[in-house]
Amino acid sequence: MSAFTLLEALIVVAILSVLAFAGFGLYRNFVKSSELDLLTKEIIFGLKNVQVKAMAGDKGLKWGIHFVNDSSDYYEFFSTPADYSSASTTIDNVFYLPGAAYFTNPTTSSTVLFNKIRGTIAATTTVSVSSPDGDIKTITVTPIGNIY
Repeated sequence: MSAFTLLEALIVVAILSVLAFAGFGLYRNFVKSSELDLLTKEIIFGLKNVQVKAMAGDKGLKWGIHFVNDSSDYYEFFSTPADYSSASTTIDNVFYLPGAAYFTNPTTSSTVLFNKIRGTIAATTTVSVSSPDGDIKTITVTPIGNIY
């Protein structure tokens, strides 16, 4: 009859503990990276949504997204006859970044404004979203309206 000694059992428990600890760290990093990917895809979807509204001439206005980088990072969908600072600008929706995600670009605020019918913008615009772990995802909108 053979059995495990106490020392062998303790070694197995120690090895399993180390593997579990390492696995938890990898899983946590995977979840944080996935959350940042999802947030980036949501912002891209929002950009495409307002671009479609502008191209369709919804309400006869230009449509855009205004990004704000401050103590509570957020972005808002809006419609306007001229630009974001116009008195006639209407905010359609406001979305706050979840958890610890934050904008690294723009440094203060930035606006992507799509022209009616064409769906183009004035100049290339980039928006970067970061996590506390240092992961950064960048979204680019080109003057001809490509979003990636």
